[in-house]
This record gives sequence, C-alpha cells and structure tokens, in this order.
Amino acid sequence: MKKVFAAALVLLLPFMLVGCGGKEFNLKDYMSEITTTYFQGQGRGVNASLSVGQREIDYKVDGKHGQTCDFSLIEIKFDNIRAEEELPVELIIDGQSQDFVLELNPVSHVYMGDLGYAVKGDDSIAIVVDGQRIELTNITGDFAVDANQALEMARIALIDQIASCYNDGRFCGEGYLKVLHEEGEPFNQLFWSFRLVCEQGVKYDVVVNAQTGELVGVNL
Repeated sequence: MKKVFAAALVLLLPFMLVGCGGKEFNLKDYMSEITTTYFQGQGRGVNASLSVGQREIDYKVDGKHGQTCDFSLIEIKFDNIRAEEELPVELIIDGQSQDFVLELNPVSHVYMGDLGYAVKGDDSIAIVVDGQRIELTNITGDFAVDANQALEMARIALIDQIASCYNDGRFCGEGYLKVLHEEGEPFNQLFWSFRLVCEQGVKYDVVVNAQTGELVGVNL
C-alpha cells in the first residue's frame, strides 16, 4: 500500500513548480550529486556497494550547482576496522578484469574509489578483495521508490525551504541524493538521503526508506 501511495503522490505532484518571478523551477536541474542505480554485495566479513549517477565536477558543498559528470563509486567496508590507506582490488565487469585501488576514508573507515564513468544497470559486476570474489547485484529495481520518486518526495517535504533559497528571483541552492545502507539489527535497511544546501549555508535533510517508500525523517 505504501508503494502505491508513493507512486500516486509522484504522479499527482510533478517536479515542476513556479518559482519567484514566475520562472518554472525543476529541482533536478540543481542536483550536484544524484545516485540513480545501486549495486550491493556481501562476502565473509565485508560489504561492498557500487553507486552510479552524476555529480558535480568541481565538487564543493557550497550551495552552488556546477557542471556534472558520470560516476560509479565503489565502497567496501570490513566488519573489522583496517589501517591500510589503500586497498587493491580486482574489478570484473562483463567478464573484463582490471586492477583498481581504493582509498580509505579515515572518518567512515570505508574504502572508496570512483571509476570515472557510469556502469550500466544490467552489467555483470564482481569485486575480488583479499582473494574473495563478491558478486554485486543491481537492487534498485527492488526499491519501493526510485531516485526520481524519492527526489519528488523531498521536494514536497521542503517546498517552503526551497522557496527560502531564492535571492533576487534566482534559486541559490543545490541538492544531493544518495543511497545509505543502515547495517545491523533491527535495521539493515536502505534509505534515500536527500540534502538541500542553500548558498547562505543553510542545510535541510530528508530521508526516505527505499524499501518501503516511507518518508522517515525531515531535518529543518
């Protein structure tokens, strides 16, 4: 029922709205990062994911939207924290193998690396790490709401805050939409996380449960 409700909500309330000065506004035109496809896989003591989408070339969280490019971000997290700053892996896409090096994010203890292009949703993808092969599966199709629907739910939830980002009839803000994996019981769920950043430094957040379509949090 929640999935049907969310889909109906998106159909009734499109991305377009009239901004200051009567100009038509589309939130998607101001996305500095948006994940549209998400792969996930697990091995012994390790979780791996691959987020695919577009993001700002000159990546700065400053409320200003710039030119974007495609990305495919690999993330690997071990159950036990490791100290190595780099993690060499073998990446296999549609049978083609390549060596790749991930770098440690010391804050999140996640190894990360961007391929610099967008893999396709139907690509066969595997990662070999520490001799263990992890198959990645595109699970986006199993989500109750996709990226566009999650973005629309966020727009509706922040419609007043979007209006406050205008200055002299110009929208002065940018958006970020990512997939977050909440590990461990009782959650172990996936969420769409949206952040609106205005040029004046104000930030607003919306979280949508990707598996149920439920709006679970709005931080104003």
